[in-house]
Amino acid sequence: MAPGSFMGFLSRIVRLASIVAVVFILAGLLGFLTDSVRDTSKVQATRIPDPGSGRIVTVTVDISQPDPPASIEQVREGQHTSAREVIDDVGDVLMRPFSWIANGSDPWVQRLIYSVLALIFYGLLLQVLADYMRKLSDGERRADATKREQAAAEERKRTGTYASPA
Repeated sequence: MAPGSFMGFLSRIVRLASIVAVVFILAGLLGFLTDSVRDTSKVQATRIPDPGSGRIVTVTVDISQPDPPASIEQVREGQHTSAREVIDDVGDVLMRPFSWIANGSDPWVQRLIYSVLALIFYGLLLQVLADYMRKLSDGERRADATKREQAAAEERKRTGTYASPA
């Protein structure tokens, strides 16, 4: 396998991963916005175990926050379908690198900020990287083809087997 074809293969993988990530981020954002519109002022009051003491306490939680703690994740799993939970889990993983930015903000602010940052990173920067890798691959492929043509021209010149295309 030529080096150019390997870079071309990697660029296609990066581009595909970028597209899949953007689809999951947009699907999670759409689900979040749908929930927000449907449940405008509803906040989930539920009983969850206190991590420190292990007692069951009633706590008011918002299940829409991105990358929630395990106790809220269990509540969210009970509220969403399995497909929606897969989308939310993939979105949590994709947005985890940005989760430190807006700690303490409202969940909808966090979700929007994390989604925009994730779309910029996975949608824009990875597409630019894939394009750069493709250009490197094309350059290597062209250089290899030029080298082969030069070698063939030298061989034709040396042997005198050059035939005019006309």
